[in-house]
Amino acid sequence: MPETARTHQWHLRYAPRMGFLGEDVSVDQHLDVYADYGFTAFEYNALPKNHTLEECVSIRRKMNELRMEMGVFVVNNGGWQGDALVDAKFHAGFREDVRKAVEYHDAIKNRWATVTSGLSVDYMPLSRQTQNVIDGLKKAAEIVEGTGLTLVLEPLNVLVNHPGYHVVTSDHAVQIIDAVGSTHVKILFDIYHQQISEGNLINNIEKHWDRIGYFQAGDVPGRQEPYTGEINYGNVFKRIYEKGYEGIIGMEHGLSVPGREGLEKCFEAYRVADTWG
Repeated sequence: MPETARTHQWHLRYAPRMGFLGEDVSVDQHLDVYADYGFTAFEYNALPKNHTLEECVSIRRKMNELRMEMGVFVVNNGGWQGDALVDAKFHAGFREDVRKAVEYHDAIKNRWATVTSGLSVDYMPLSRQTQNVIDGLKKAAEIVEGTGLTLVLEPLNVLVNHPGYHVVTSDHAVQIIDAVGSTHVKILFDIYHQQISEGNLINNIEKHWDRIGYFQAGDVPGRQEPYTGEINYGNVFKRIYEKGYEGIIGMEHGLSVPGREGLEKCFEAYRVADTWG
């Protein structure tokens, strides 16, 4: 019998994102399908926006039944624009977002949550904006201290998706993480974004390994499943595995083919990317 995605023994903990089956398909139905393919994790960026805490308790029961874990959700949705961390006048609102994230973490028991810097502004020096990001994350680290939650700061590309975003390169993210100095604040290394922004993926993963708390994936161009673009995901995933990564890789991308056919194609691409000698 030829190996397929359904029978493959996964090396890494790939987490298909919520919504692959359609927005009208329930969380429970998604999880049943993902578990059937052997996945032990899923990703749901919009969890706090889409569900009450009470609903999260129900989702957690389903996760327990299937022995699944959830990856990240986004803490500060305003962080895609300017109202995030670059300007201290928005920090009080950011801290409220972090407190809410802790409540959702308590309900869903995920271990990571995404924080975003926001867009650079033209009315203060870039160095001051970076310091504001550091200061805001230091306060956030105090809020999550003593919990099982790690905040992961995500660099984003400015060439295709997020013009004007403040934290773009992995080196800039490391500068911030090192200045914050908390084990509760690390980097979200999104392979899609970093391929566009700086390339040199494996070397940068090696270089920043101790500061990386979480990975996300999507191919370039188009942000779809592996092998729809230019990234050699087999080599990248192999190196992450060889480094001993035991966390989750959030598969935060679209499908090149819609519907169930596209899901089968996507999961087969995961299998190919996860197969090496």
